[in-house]
Amino acid sequence: MPTSLHTVGPAAAACAVASHAMVEARLSAIDALRTGGWPATAPALPPRFLRHSDEQTVVGMHAVLAAIARYPEPRPSFDLHGVIAASVQAGRISAAQTLVQAAAIGGTAVSTRIVPECSLHSPAGAVSVGLGMHGPNIGVGGGPDALAEGLFTAIAWLRPMAAGRMRCDGVWLIVSGWDEEPVLDAAGKPVTDPICRAVALSLVPLRAGHLALELHVGAAVGLPPPAQTTSGLLTALGNALAAHDHAGGVSQWSHRCPWAAEIRLVPADAATQGEAA
Repeated sequence: MPTSLHTVGPAAAACAVASHAMVEARLSAIDALRTGGWPATAPALPPRFLRHSDEQTVVGMHAVLAAIARYPEPRPSFDLHGVIAASVQAGRISAAQTLVQAAAIGGTAVSTRIVPECSLHSPAGAVSVGLGMHGPNIGVGGGPDALAEGLFTAIAWLRPMAAGRMRCDGVWLIVSGWDEEPVLDAAGKPVTDPICRAVALSLVPLRAGHLALELHVGAAVGLPPPAQTTSGLLTALGNALAAHDHAGGVSQWSHRCPWAAEIRLVPADAATQGEAA
C-alpha cells in the first residue's frame, strides 16, 4: 500500500527517473538467467559473466538491461554513470553453502569468488564492470531499510558539488530482495522456491518530461516507517512506475525513511528542489 504524504513543502533534493524496469524470478529459474534471457536490444554481457554471481546480482543485472532496452532514443552513453546497489540479505545462500562445505571438507572448499561475487558491493560492481561504466559504484543497505538507503544515496549523488560540478552524469540504482528468506537443508540445497525481485532506476539530474524523486527532510517526524516487507515495497514502487507508463499519470507513492525523511515519486513538472542540504 502506498504511504500517505505527510507534509507539502520544497524538496531538499530531487532527481529525474529516465528509465526503469522491474524483474522477478523464482530461485529455481535464476540459473537460466545467468547466460541469457535479456532483451535483444540491451547491451551484450561477456560470456559466462554472471556464472558465479549471487542470485540478486543476476536478477538486478536483468532489471538494468531491461531498463536500458526501454530507454528513450537516442540512448545516452552510460560511461560516466555511477551504480548503487541496495540489496537485502544478498549472498546468504552462497555463504551458507560455503560454511557447510568448509565444515565437511576444510578450507580448500572455500571459493576465492565468495567475497567478490557475494558481498554487499558485488551487484554494483557487476553492473559497472559488465556494462563498462566508469563512475563510482557502491553497495548500500543490506538489511530491511535498503530501499530508503539506496534512494537517499542516489539522490545525494545527483546533487551538484562545489562550482556546480557533478559526481557523475547519472546513477543506476538497483534495489533487490527476496519475497521470503530461502530455506536450505543440512547439505545446503534449497528446499523452498522464493521469488527474487529487483527494481532498476536510471536517475539523472532533474529535468522536464520525466518522473521525479523528491527527498523531503523532516517530513516524517514522529511517524513510524512502513511495516511492509522489501518485496511489498518494491512491488508498490514498480506498480507506481507502471501506472505512469500506461496511463500517463502517477499513482501516489512515497516512502518514509527511518531517519524522519520521506522520498516521493511525483510528476517532474510538480517537482521542486529547495536549498536545504
